[in-house]
Amino acid sequence: MQDNSLYEFNDGLSEDALDEDPQSDSILEGLNESQHEAVSAELRNMLIIAGAGTGKTRVLVSRIAWLIKHYHIAPRNIMAVTFTNKAATEMRERLSLMVGNSVQSSLWANTFHSICLRLLRAYAQYAGLVPGFTILDTDSQVSLVKRLMKDMNIDTKEFKPSDIASNISKQKENGIRALAYSKKVSVKSPDYVKVTDRVYTVYEKVCNQENSVDFSELLLRTVELLENNREIRELQHRRFKEILVDEFQDTNSIQYRFLRLIAGPNSHVLVVGDDDQSIYGWRGADVGNMRKFLEDFSDVKQVLLALNYRSTQKILDVANTIIGFNSDRLMEKVLKGNFGEGDKVKILNCANNKVEAATVTDRIAALHDSGVDYRDISILYRNNYLSLDFEQNLLRKHIPFVIYGGQKFFERAEILDAIAYMRILVNEDDDTALLRIINTPSRKIGPKVVEGLRTIASERNCSLIKAIRLLEAHVNSGNVDKTLSSLYKKISVFYELFKALNEKRQNMSLSAFADEMLRMTGLYKYYQEKDFKDGKDTEEHSRYANLGMLISNIKEFEAAPPAEDDSSEENTSESTTEKEKKTEDPLLTYLSNITLVSTGELNEEGGTSNVADAVNLMTMHASKGLEFKYVFLVGFEKDILPSRLCAYSDKSLAEERRLAYVGVTRAKKALFISYAQVRSMFGKSEPTGASSFLRDLVREYKGKQDVPLMIEAVKGYSFY
Repeated sequence: MQDNSLYEFNDGLSEDALDEDPQSDSILEGLNESQHEAVSAELRNMLIIAGAGTGKTRVLVSRIAWLIKHYHIAPRNIMAVTFTNKAATEMRERLSLMVGNSVQSSLWANTFHSICLRLLRAYAQYAGLVPGFTILDTDSQVSLVKRLMKDMNIDTKEFKPSDIASNISKQKENGIRALAYSKKVSVKSPDYVKVTDRVYTVYEKVCNQENSVDFSELLLRTVELLENNREIRELQHRRFKEILVDEFQDTNSIQYRFLRLIAGPNSHVLVVGDDDQSIYGWRGADVGNMRKFLEDFSDVKQVLLALNYRSTQKILDVANTIIGFNSDRLMEKVLKGNFGEGDKVKILNCANNKVEAATVTDRIAALHDSGVDYRDISILYRNNYLSLDFEQNLLRKHIPFVIYGGQKFFERAEILDAIAYMRILVNEDDDTALLRIINTPSRKIGPKVVEGLRTIASERNCSLIKAIRLLEAHVNSGNVDKTLSSLYKKISVFYELFKALNEKRQNMSLSAFADEMLRMTGLYKYYQEKDFKDGKDTEEHSRYANLGMLISNIKEFEAAPPAEDDSSEENTSESTTEKEKKTEDPLLTYLSNITLVSTGELNEEGGTSNVADAVNLMTMHASKGLEFKYVFLVGFEKDILPSRLCAYSDKSLAEERRLAYVGVTRAKKALFISYAQVRSMFGKSEPTGASSFLRDLVREYKGKQDVPLMIEAVKGYSFY
């Protein structure tokens, strides 16, 4: 540990953050009774159960504003955890309007991953990392796993590297290190478990050597940091007085551990969630954390938000009925709306999937003819493969559409290449980045040359860049070993470029350097020629144009105000850590930011939203958090929803029903639910029919007068 001055805590509040607002009660204006109760509650632990469309974001923002204005809590003493960077940005912007711009730089409003990254940057040496560590995005993680598997002679066709990488991440999210995982493996374990064991052990070692962390490592390493360092943990306890967590039903095991560690004995924790919208169990989310919160935190006040500000009552009646069949709910909530009764939900019983796609497309065309913008319409489906028929019909009708969940901006090859060059410049030990671009564009550095270099690095237990330096020193010493001299001659073209780039970036702005880097490396010319060869040079989003958009993204990053980062500095003295922060490499900061955002929030154009007037196509999972005036829930049928794989597990079946509930509650004005009696799959036509969820829904209203739905048979097929 450094001297205790590092841990001195200044509990004073900045004047601009503490100005008393005599009109602080204006924060409560327009809130309903339940929202008012949540926002103005006394300082204590709280669980807010917020139904779909009940204004939870407004409640969260208003609560933070209330803490600042009414309880005089400084923004820097508040941590707000969101599940997307977009949500965090929106929260800060709304708060700025309510309490002033000071909140933008001092409030910690970030995702779990971003918060953990900030802590690890501040305490890298205590977390077993070298300052300047880089983050492996999903593509880089899979590439590294694939490289290791090939080195270990593991068949990458029999065992997919992406599956092994995913399993490693899953273990980390459960707090299980490689050694602990190995102890669980026996001779009777399945082959994929044994393979994961072998790869995980080496993967962990190589990540440490390359000074890199993957997404799951950010969380696990921070949890271990807080568990193993009492002084650092207690500093955070003194710092964060109020902690608020959004989308709490989606937290996993390691995130819950982090929350318990970051909350001190005098902190208050407010969590907002809806157990009826917990749909990510397949990736580790544990809806049970909501019950654990009531058990593990003292004197928890519960508030239910059930007044819906999104949908008509007919849509809400359908949603309430569907979810009502789940028996594992934390509490029963019946959503009530304030937009009137609305039209009945239309159930389209279609002869087959071709009829379904044609019918939905015709309804969309009719809506547009009546004055509805395409952007206000969405087609939601359980699985991505279901989109094909709709894509073809929309194209046939010349209806514009956007598919969410496709390749994202930072997943494109040209962008990944550019980022790999940046990564090796900030972290010379990042062999995964170097191997991606050492011969891109081609420098005639073939596999044999790379293998020779890797052999030297392995023998000397060093990174590839350091191995090149050893070769350089060997050749410059006058040694005439022809093999080594030949190897260095072939590799030197890349090494000279590497040195030149390092020199260039010392005296240039980040955006200017990035632009020069793309020229010096040849990436601009390389992708311009590829576009021309493939006939894509005139496309708006050609690969060359995407590189230009990357430069624009960097300029936006440069223009953004820096966030206050004082996780380790609570006094005004100039400590070593503080001086380091002031000179932190902007390229490293940029890489950290875009790597976290590239987890899936940027579309193919590098933006965060769809501004084009186009129909939105996406999975029900991807639709969570979104809303559209007109929604078509398609493929609502047997063996699709619920999935055939989930039909025999009560837990999985409950999550599938929650998924259906999420889909229904995306609709604001009108909802269409369609299914096919016969669906063509793998070249064969198979009888399907209505989902069991739909049958339950129809039976529930059979014989009743006030029915929120109507069934329309297309091509004369009966519902049953």
